[in-house]
Amino acid sequence: MKTNDVQTTRRTCSVLVVDDEPELREVLVDALSVPGFHVAAVGSGREAVELARRGRPDFLVADLQLADCTGLDVIDRVRAIAGDVPAVVITGHRDPDWLMQASRRRPIEMMIKPLDLDRLREAIEREMDRRQRYERQRRRSQRLRRLARDANHKRKEAQRELETTCADLSSAYRSLSGQVVLQNAVLGYQQELLSARNDDDVFRAFFRTWVRRCGPVFGVSMVCDDEATLRIAGRFGVPHPDGIRFCEHLVRPIVDSVLTKPDVTPLDSGENTEMFDECIRRYLVGLTVLPVPLLPAPGEMIGLVVLYRKGEQPFTDADLSLAEVLSQPTAVALQRND
Repeated sequence: MKTNDVQTTRRTCSVLVVDDEPELREVLVDALSVPGFHVAAVGSGREAVELARRGRPDFLVADLQLADCTGLDVIDRVRAIAGDVPAVVITGHRDPDWLMQASRRRPIEMMIKPLDLDRLREAIEREMDRRQRYERQRRRSQRLRRLARDANHKRKEAQRELETTCADLSSAYRSLSGQVVLQNAVLGYQQELLSARNDDDVFRAFFRTWVRRCGPVFGVSMVCDDEATLRIAGRFGVPHPDGIRFCEHLVRPIVDSVLTKPDVTPLDSGENTEMFDECIRRYLVGLTVLPVPLLPAPGEMIGLVVLYRKGEQPFTDADLSLAEVLSQPTAVALQRND
C-alpha cells in the first residue's frame, strides 16, 4: 500500500520509538516521518513511560537492550498504562533466550539490526490498517447490536400493544355477548309474562328463567297484602323447596333490610347469623342470600323475591345482573294482575 493511500484511509498514527543509540533513533524518526505518522523518540525506558502517561501511543518500537532497562520492560510498562499497544522489538543480538522472552510479548515483528526500514514501516502500516478495520468492524457490530436491541424492544412493545388490544377486544366481545344473551333472556321472560294469569304464574316464570340462565337456586316469593305488608306467596327449590317455618324465619330480617335499602345486594348469612332467629342459625353456614325487590316504579315496592344458595356457592356478578333486569318486568306483571 502506498503512503498517500494510507493517508486518505487511516487516521494519523502515533509512534513511540525507544532506543538509546542517538544515530539509530534519528534514522528511525526519518524513516517513519511520513504522511500519516507522528513519531516521538526517546532514549530510555523511563522517558518512554513518562511520555506514554501523557498520551497513549498507537505503536511502540523498542530496542531490546537499553541503558536503564530492557525493551521488554518498556513494553510491559507502557501496556500497563495505555493498554494493548502493538510493538516491534529490534535487537542487534540473536540470543535465543532473549528472542523467546520477546516473543511472549506478542510483538508484530522482531527485527535484527541492521534494520530493513521499508519492512518496518510496512509492518506498522499493516498493523494500523488491521486495527482500523477491526475498530470499524467493532463499531459496526455495536451499531448492529444496538439496532437489533431497539428493533427487539419495538417488536416486544408492539406485541404487548397487540396483546393488550386483543385482550380489550376479547373483553369487549365477551361483555357485548353477555349483554346480548342477557337481553335475549329478558325478551323470552317478558313473552312468558304476557301469558301469566296470576301471581303464581309470574313467579313460576321468574324461577324458570333463573334456573335456565344461572342454575339451581332456592327462593321465597313475597307480595304485599291489602295492608301493604309483605307476605309469603310461594316457595321454590331444586329438587324441592324448604319448609315454610324455615322460610319465614329466613325472610323476616331480610324484609326489614330491604325496606331500608331496596337494592339487589347479596348477603352471606353465615357471617350475619345474629340477625336471624336462633332456631335456624345452624342451617345458615355456607348459605348466601340475594334479595330482589320488585318495584314497578321508584319508591313503590309491591313484592320481593328472596333467592338463596347453599354450600358455599356465592352469587356472581352475572347473577346480580340477571336479578336486576328481571326485577322490573316482574313487578309490572304483578301490578297488572292486581
